[in-house]
Amino acid sequence: MYSWSMVSTALAVVGMFCTSAVLADTAPWTLERALTRGHAVAPETRALEYQVEARRAAREQAGRWPNPVLDAQASELLGNEDGRGGYALTELGLSQPLPLWGQVRHGRDAAEARLAEAQALAGAGRLGLEAGIGAAFHEWQQAEADYRLARQRLAEAGRLERIARLRHERGDLSEREQLRIQLFHSEAIRQLEAAEGERSEARASLAAWLELQPNELGTAPPFADPPMEAVQLAATRDELDGHPALRAALERERAAQSEIARVRAEGRPDLVVRLFQERTVIENSREGSLGIGVQLELPLWDRNQGRVRENAAEHRRLQAESAALRRDLATQVTVSAEHLAHLLQELARHRRETLVPARRVRELTYRGYETGEVTLLELLEAYNTDFDAIRHEQLLLAESWEEWRKLRLSSGRSLLENTR
Repeated sequence: MYSWSMVSTALAVVGMFCTSAVLADTAPWTLERALTRGHAVAPETRALEYQVEARRAAREQAGRWPNPVLDAQASELLGNEDGRGGYALTELGLSQPLPLWGQVRHGRDAAEARLAEAQALAGAGRLGLEAGIGAAFHEWQQAEADYRLARQRLAEAGRLERIARLRHERGDLSEREQLRIQLFHSEAIRQLEAAEGERSEARASLAAWLELQPNELGTAPPFADPPMEAVQLAATRDELDGHPALRAALERERAAQSEIARVRAEGRPDLVVRLFQERTVIENSREGSLGIGVQLELPLWDRNQGRVRENAAEHRRLQAESAALRRDLATQVTVSAEHLAHLLQELARHRRETLVPARRVRELTYRGYETGEVTLLELLEAYNTDFDAIRHEQLLLAESWEEWRKLRLSSGRSLLENTR
């Protein structure tokens, strides 16, 4: 039998594991955690991996020599000559095409470039996936912040209604003022209902990216300022060369150049070497003999010049697309860095010159309204000013994070680095 001490110890161990699991499941969501989860469950990640696997198999296949060809001939010739009759094997041959002009090597180089392109495209695909998850996460944060603000507004409207009721009982509140407070309360209810709808949509959107139920998300973390280091990014040539989309474009160029060389080599004469054995009848005896033959294509009508020009034009087209992509990425980095710096400056100024004074004016006006020194319209204006200032701060934060995402992704950097 087990002692109570052993049972207690076992239960304690199980309890520790269960508690750890619960804490792990209820850990607060951060952008880094959402991105990690999104990468793990997204079918796009598996599709990118399969694309790389397919290109790797194509590279293994490329560069192989063509298989030799075995041929055999049988006829009645030997039987008729030696009088034995019937069919007999008269010739056995083995032919091997010889790719002497580099077709195999150039094909292997093109396959290597396509594999490198697929690997770079996988990196670009991961950045695109992060763009969607990051946008959904920040929209969820903003929706949760709007919901909390709407609840605060409704709570304040309820408090004003209670004060108005007391003043109405004392007879120092007009009907117009009472109706005005009711309208303020009704507007607060409407804003809360709208915020609840946007919150539900944002939760459902993020949950879909993470393959979770919306109620598994918990509460969104509050908005923080984007990392300041992002503003220091510069659109230099070396930085942009590391962008996976640009790397993929450069690898496409390299593959196209190898294709030009391969097609040009295919336009040269093919050489086929054939080893064979013949059987003949000599003095009524069947004898065998060995021989070697060479087949050489005569490029009189087709030297593949049309395909060479086609692939050369394709290579030039890819070069132009790479230049356009580099220009667009450099422009996006520059614009996003400047816009983000401007937004952060505006955010700091808004907090210093609007948000803090609006909160102080609201507190002072509320005290004055309680004592009857301030009119209702002045109080409602102070409340609306304060709530509008908070709302504008949230909008600036949302715009700042959006520009931060654009800046990181356009420079080829993952959102997983330096996130909060």
